[in-house]
Amino acid sequence: FNTRQAKIASALTACVAFGVYLYTLAPTVSGEDGGELVAAAYTLGIPHPTGYPIWTILGHLFTRIIPFGEIAWRVNLMSAFWAAATVGVLAYMLQRQSIRWFIACAAALSFAFSREFWEQSVIAEVYTLNAFFTITCVHLLLEWMKTRSTRTLYIFTILYSLSLANHSTMYLLG
Repeated sequence: FNTRQAKIASALTACVAFGVYLYTLAPTVSGEDGGELVAAAYTLGIPHPTGYPIWTILGHLFTRIIPFGEIAWRVNLMSAFWAAATVGVLAYMLQRQSIRWFIACAAALSFAFSREFWEQSVIAEVYTLNAFFTITCVHLLLEWMKTRSTRTLYIFTILYSLSLANHSTMYLLG
């Protein structure tokens, strides 16, 4: 097991997922809560309860940092970004659990292109950020179980605390 190789394989897996998400990204506002979320991200407004403050702030940053495309496309791009990051962390976490790199990456890509996750990855929605928080928190807890590193536990605590400002399903992880 080589940590550097695991990171490279995971990053490439995330890039493959991101490339496909980018190719299939919704060009403008889609169904569900898309219009409401795009408007909230652009204006730093408050979408329906619970308000999703972390998602809204990050969405606002995406509308300002990305210098091209419609506002809705930029917010959709954020969903693709967090989805790809989730896929990369999943691939890395599986490798850290002694699963061979190609199996871990194939499993992560299978998750990436599962119907529901892919659907949420190409539109303005809060779920890909929530998935990123969930998989990263689980990964950090697994790492902490191996190492008992106080630093890892502190990072988990900070990330989990931030995740509570994204979606209430994170209480289930707690």
